[in-house]
Amino acid sequence: MKTSKIVSFALAFVFAFSSLALAATVTDIKEYNTGFFVENDAHKYDSHTYWRWYNQDWGWQHSAIAGTITTATLNISAFDVDLTSGEIDNIYAYDGSNRVLLGSLDGSDNIWSYTAFTLGANFYDDILAGLKIEVDIDSTHNYESWALTLAKSVLSIDGGVIPDPDPDPVPEPSTMILLGAGLAGLFFARRKFQK
Repeated sequence: MKTSKIVSFALAFVFAFSSLALAATVTDIKEYNTGFFVENDAHKYDSHTYWRWYNQDWGWQHSAIAGTITTATLNISAFDVDLTSGEIDNIYAYDGSNRVLLGSLDGSDNIWSYTAFTLGANFYDDILAGLKIEVDIDSTHNYESWALTLAKSVLSIDGGVIPDPDPDPVPEPSTMILLGAGLAGLFFARRKFQK
């Protein structure tokens, strides 16, 4: 009887804190409260604020991250990247004072999607200090009506969980279920110990 109580308490503890550990691996998310990232899907076509063209490039800086880094990924959520039709939107990161091309955004017409950029070890010191990123919208200027909207820039180290690319904030169901199950288990384990 006593062993089953200890096992149930241990399982509840693991469930409750495993979801928190997963969430902690996403280190920095830049969203609508940091500038030109769109607040919600309804505003994605707001010109000159979120829906931006080739002459409206911009940049942002992620928060400094403490700790040891073994892998790092930058995921940028963009709307209406017409890559297959010729739109080239380049993403740059700063390695010290050097502006380095990471690649161009991927995506399709009128959808939200992430483009993932793997960051090499040369960026780890910059991540620890606060990585600087820039977007060059329609970098070739071939077609002056290419525009896009950005929702999120997610800097993840060591395999962190990435939120949905859509700008509307929706809690991740699996994390909420796991956390809820763990807290319920702790509640019931506590009640058993009190008896």
